[in-house]
Amino acid sequence: MDAFLRYFPLEDIHVRAGGDGRTVEAYASVFDTPSEIHDQDGHYNEVIDRRAFDRTLTQLAPAGNRSTWRVGVLYNHGRTLFGTPSERGAMPIGTPVEIKADTRGLLTVTRYNKTELADEVLENIREGSISAQSFSGGFLRSDPGRTPRGGYRPDAGGKLRTVRRQEIKLREYGPTPFPAYPDAAVIGVRAEQAARLLADLPPDERERLVDMLRTGTPLDSPPGETPAGPPANGDPDPGPAAEDPPAGHSARQKIAWIKIRADIKARRAL
Repeated sequence: MDAFLRYFPLEDIHVRAGGDGRTVEAYASVFDTPSEIHDQDGHYNEVIDRRAFDRTLTQLAPAGNRSTWRVGVLYNHGRTLFGTPSERGAMPIGTPVEIKADTRGLLTVTRYNKTELADEVLENIREGSISAQSFSGGFLRSDPGRTPRGGYRPDAGGKLRTVRRQEIKLREYGPTPFPAYPDAAVIGVRAEQAARLLADLPPDERERLVDMLRTGTPLDSPPGETPAGPPANGDPDPGPAAEDPPAGHSARQKIAWIKIRADIKARRAL
């Protein structure tokens, strides 16, 4: 069984209230979403079945006297940017807290270690410098079941063959600087930094935003906003949309608002 690597870009990064900022939630895979792949199997569209990880998660989950997952968490698969083995990168940066398949994909919850490398990775995730989540493993069962000699190639019309991965053996996952798939997302870093990010907001608005972070429930529009909807009395300009950041605030506050709105949209898509 050959080893395969898959990379998923982070479409949104935001900070959640609570905790100490060392627990990261992120998708390592998305289901039923065709993605164009170039690898040892050729050039094709890949779809990961929503049941693909069922067996491996049962095998890897804590059981009996074992309280930890048998899955590694490595930065960039323990490799350098050039793909060569990295002694420093081979050290685990975190410990899985939960790994589960939901309606969207393979969701991972990871407690990051208090090490220099883990600290660097966490800071880059918060700042948006690290742009992808990845996993490695082996494909145990696929449809079609056999790769053609020479690998998959586009047909005469340029159409790609679709390969559905029906069973995958998970080996390790973690953040990586190389994005490839468009639909996985880091959901959040639980952190006290949220309080600092929102510290300058008026108390009533800060309380509303914290509630949005905690529940993901859209609240009423902030003061000074007009809810989105059809123009009243034929007026072509209904005013600021509910999706817009509050008017009159600093750039820092507007960034906070935009990130929260993006989080709610991501949750609605689940």
